[in-house]
Amino acid sequence: MLDLIIRNGLIVDGTGMPGFQGDVGIRDGRIVHIGQILESAVSEFDAKGKVVAPGFIDRFIN
Repeated sequence: MLDLIIRNGLIVDGTGMPGFQGDVGIRDGRIVHIGQILESAVSEFDAKGKVVAPGFIDRFIN
């Protein structure tokens, strides 16, 4: 089980590839999955209409 899933966001991962709709799964403070997530989570956040930039966030937290 994941701690948090950010669902339905426009994912821009910092690789230079076009953004895509999807989910970001977080466990123990780390991003563990990006894409379509079927697993459940303790909490979920609907990011529809928002940009989710997991690569940018990871770079400045770690």
